[in-house]
Amino acid sequence: MRKSWAEYKREARKRDRDRQSAQERELNTSVFRKAFSDFSKEGKRTGFGSHFLILGSKWWDFGQDDGIEPFDPSELDEDDKAAAFNSLGKAELVLSVLEDVVEALARDISDFKRSEVEARISEVKQSGLTGPNSKAALDELERLKKMRHNLNKRVRRIRPQTRAAD
Repeated sequence: MRKSWAEYKREARKRDRDRQSAQERELNTSVFRKAFSDFSKEGKRTGFGSHFLILGSKWWDFGQDDGIEPFDPSELDEDDKAAAFNSLGKAELVLSVLEDVVEALARDISDFKRSEVEARISEVKQSGLTGPNSKAALDELERLKKMRHNLNKRVRRIRPQTRAAD
């Protein structure tokens, strides 16, 4: 039986995702040489400690109609405490906190990769752009600049609407 156009496109998208994943894995050894853990220690990144204190125990359990139980109630402001008194309020608060965690982690990863790309750009510039390997050095410089440009972009992810009010 013949494949539909949608099946061909689905397979092509999967091949593209696989190719991009392979390229990212290759970059982990060629461009991103410093360990992310070292970057996190040096940069004194905030981490997710305060988020953990807000979420508290059983933040994932929405089976009971109870509110949020933070480990440290002082981390949660009064409006959030008032809104998270039942399972729906707790779910909305958890969504908000997890969005903050995702944003912070994405920013940390992007900053790490951008700093590593900048380090590789300066290495290429210091090695000199003249001589027998000048074409390869220029190609590498352009590739690194394109990576830096891509890391400076903002990406929008689509998720279902959770706000019902006008």
